[in-house]
Amino acid sequence: MGKFKFSVLGRRLLSLAAICLIASGCGGGSGVPSGKDAGTKETSKKGSDKTSDGKTKSGESSFKVAFVSNNAAEFWTIAEAGARKAEQETKSQVVFKRPQDASASTQKQIIEDLLTQGVKAISVSVISPENQTSYIDEVSARIPVLCVDNDAVKSKRKCYLGTANLQAGRSVGQLVKEVMPQGGKIAIFVGQLDPINAQERRQGVLDVLEGLAESKSLRDSPNGKKYGDYELIGTYTDNADKNKAKDNAADVLAKHQNEENLCMIGLWAYNPPTILAAVKDSKRIGKVKIVGFDEDDITLDAIKAGEIHGTVVQQPFEFGYQSVKMMVDLVSKPESVKIPANGIIDVPHKTIKKDNVEAFHSELKKLINK
Repeated sequence: MGKFKFSVLGRRLLSLAAICLIASGCGGGSGVPSGKDAGTKETSKKGSDKTSDGKTKSGESSFKVAFVSNNAAEFWTIAEAGARKAEQETKSQVVFKRPQDASASTQKQIIEDLLTQGVKAISVSVISPENQTSYIDEVSARIPVLCVDNDAVKSKRKCYLGTANLQAGRSVGQLVKEVMPQGGKIAIFVGQLDPINAQERRQGVLDVLEGLAESKSLRDSPNGKKYGDYELIGTYTDNADKNKAKDNAADVLAKHQNEENLCMIGLWAYNPPTILAAVKDSKRIGKVKIVGFDEDDITLDAIKAGEIHGTVVQQPFEFGYQSVKMMVDLVSKPESVKIPANGIIDVPHKTIKKDNVEAFHSELKKLINK
């Protein structure tokens, strides 16, 4: 009788163990996931419902795509907000990466890591087009590549999506002429001069100051030369280092303490705020003219206060939104994607001054939920 009871108990224990094994296999791991692991496991779980055409059983896209910026500036927070909106609409998974040191080698490593993660398309703001073109070609042979914000014109990317930077630079030049119509000395500040966007913005500014009716391409435009009534005392780069950017501005102010007609021009998002800080330190607010680029909160607030004359803004929210939408389409239904013959999708820029800054800033805050 005792042996019989033991046998029944043994069978029940074996059955219970089998049920536990099956349950653990369905759960995909032991314990309850948390933090980033929880998100990864949830994504993996959704992926198990994909059909052979890369969609979920409900027909929704489940592709993983990536966006790689050219630096870590706050500007890209706006672009990421647009990317996240498109991510929700397309039911895709977007990996958004920012190189902390703004170097081409770091950007390449990020892209390599993304490829091993199985991303199906990449949008990238290229840091050094001349040096990265061959690599962009290699990636383009494997998956669709879009250049966003900064182009690699000679590469095999699908298209460029972003600002027409020569024309945006011309708009900056018009602001300089407005705030300092009598001419004078100008200094240009930018992160790097390798990117095409920096070169073209600078060129557009100088073309307008020289009086050229239009800007068609880059040309030799050296420092230390007069462009119409405006003398370019220098173009100062900082490699996307805000401290260096402020030091550059402070150095110019120190060397031109007695200059009555001086305009300082910042061409990347963080440049106008660092210029402003240096001008405030020198106690020359209102005397030194400042013109900016992009929509940093500090820049916009300074326009409201009359400390910065104006800025030319891109639409980084659209950079993120439109690029994610296009990447998902290039992967899921490539035949539906219409790319212009010139390979360029222009996202229009805007000029922001005191008369329209409040409305613009308010709308911007709504876009990024501030």
